[in-house]
Amino acid sequence: MIGTGIFVLTSAGAQKAGPGLMLAFAIAGAICIVAALCYAEIAAMIPVAGSAYTYTYSVMGEFLAWTVGWALVLEYAVAASAVSVGWSGYFRGPYSTNSWG
Repeated sequence: MIGTGIFVLTSAGAQKAGPGLMLAFAIAGAICIVAALCYAEIAAMIPVAGSAYTYTYSVMGEFLAWTVGWALVLEYAVAASAVSVGWSGYFRGPYSTNSWG
């Protein structure tokens, strides 16, 4: 449930939120707990291997499940891109001489 952003972009969050960053982490943690409990409830009611696609398919039908499946594919692509951008800052180093920043 914990994303890579907590390890990669903590300094950027601290610069913008200051001491409120701890409150932001607490709120995000509470939201993650609620999401995990929702998935646990759904997995207990529909005990088949799968994720949001399988659960949507069994409850709402094929078209909405297809839409959810493609939304997951897009989400994973965007998440992978965001993590790549965050990690590239570590590999680039603080003394990079390119014009990007």
